[in-house]
Amino acid sequence: MVGVLVAVLLVLASYSAHAQSQERSILQPLGDLYRSPPPAHPQLARITLYRAESALATGATRVVINDRYQASLQPGGFTDLCMKPSVVDVGVSLQKSTQNARELPDSALFVTAKSGQEVFIRVVDLPQNRLSLVSVQPEVAFVELQKTRRQVHSISRVPGASACDQVTGSPAPKTVAITLSTDALFAYGRSDLSAILPFGREQLDRLAERLTTRYADFEQSQILVVGHADPVGSVASNQRLSEARAKTVAAYLVRAGVSANKISSEGRGSSELVDRDCARVASPVSVACNKVNRRVVVELTVHVR
Repeated sequence: MVGVLVAVLLVLASYSAHAQSQERSILQPLGDLYRSPPPAHPQLARITLYRAESALATGATRVVINDRYQASLQPGGFTDLCMKPSVVDVGVSLQKSTQNARELPDSALFVTAKSGQEVFIRVVDLPQNRLSLVSVQPEVAFVELQKTRRQVHSISRVPGASACDQVTGSPAPKTVAITLSTDALFAYGRSDLSAILPFGREQLDRLAERLTTRYADFEQSQILVVGHADPVGSVASNQRLSEARAKTVAAYLVRAGVSANKISSEGRGSSELVDRDCARVASPVSVACNKVNRRVVVELTVHVR
């Protein structure tokens, strides 16, 4: 009887320790200390982002790569991934519960990832909850990374990501696509310059700054602004609306400093819906459902040597 009781107590103690370990793991978002990884496959580039401990650092930062979620980076954390050669759009924002996934990040950086290259990017916390991204030389990054831990409990959704020891995953994106909701840009159903909302102007100004300060460095580059409409209404009217909105956005970016000979626009109406299950008859429900279909996509094409 005593032996059975001891065995039960040991099982309960083991279960309790396991539960506490799981709880500590869930509550602690940072894992092992950084260690220099083995070289990536020679046809791949490794991108490492890290955020140093700082008195200015508060909360988590949302890291996106090519408009897709990579990680929620805590102070003192790092995250990495491997990709095939491509131009990579890295963005970071302070994590907000009300954040719209279509909003432009607080800070962004274009990086040309080449085969066999190690790319290091530091997330810098600035006063007034602002952020900056800085490319860092490997010898400097290795020293700073020694004090960081791997960010855990994050699942990357980046297209084109690959296992680092072999070439896997989907092909590297040929373009960097930045998607903006037209509900945030324009008053509903309109496309003229005067109909751009204050928040839309803020978004376009930030986009123009990114394009002129980063993308303009590439000699062989093209920017295509593509308008998309929802399926409510006639095919012809949706096509006209998508074309007009794309043309207005392109004109706005040129006025903001983007080179006119690098930019063009087109509309695709409702031919490329993100959500095809929304009703096509006008109603409050269908308008809300079709929000993801009303968008302007800025496609940036760069030739990577």
